[in-house]
Amino acid sequence: MKKITARFAVLAALALLFAGTAVFAADTDKAEKHDLKLKSGKVLKDAFILDRKPNGITFGHKDGCSFVRFTDMPDKVQKYFNYDPEEAANYEKKLEDQKKANRKAAEKQKAKEQKQQAEQDKRNRERRISQQEQTVRKLELQLEEAKKKLQNTESTVRQDRGALVSTLSTNQVSIDNPWGFRVKTSNNNGAVRNKLLKEVDTLGAKRDNQAQDVIDLQLKLEAAQKTLEKMKESNS
Repeated sequence: MKKITARFAVLAALALLFAGTAVFAADTDKAEKHDLKLKSGKVLKDAFILDRKPNGITFGHKDGCSFVRFTDMPDKVQKYFNYDPEEAANYEKKLEDQKKANRKAAEKQKAKEQKQQAEQDKRNRERRISQQEQTVRKLELQLEEAKKKLQNTESTVRQDRGALVSTLSTNQVSIDNPWGFRVKTSNNNGAVRNKLLKEVDTLGAKRDNQAQDVIDLQLKLEAAQKTLEKMKESNS
């Protein structure tokens, strides 16, 4: 009977010790729930222990879960959980050192990635410059070829004009011609003359088209060269 009475006396003393704060039988007794009032006045309803660290405890409660530092708990609760300020300070220092190490590693990784990206960007710019140089060279070759074709056509036109003039006779009918003067021809060379006139007209149109091709290629080449210059300037 005396043992039972003594046991109830101990329980009563514990209840009085933690009245108005919170009571947690043990870390392992996570099913037991109590209201925990913090120094700030906030109350965690139906709180129970989820995890314990040297600097505080993670509590589950009616509104979710919260990590509470021992310094935010009433002094009696701190004592109940055997709070050791030195152990908590060492633990938090270890956490801070780990955070610094993580930040340093992250900064190092970021610098590495930035360097790799810069190198990749440089390779991309150099590749685009190389492609633009090829475009310029291609246009130069096309322009040279177009000029040669134009020269050949103009030479042929001149030859046909010369042949046309040689077919004309000065003692026969006077006719108009594409060059703005009048000549005389005979009936005997009329068929040859008409053929040459037709060839000269056809070649003249061809020459005009080729001349326009030369102009267009020249403009494209100039634009491509300006683009190449700007790309090289931005890459320098």
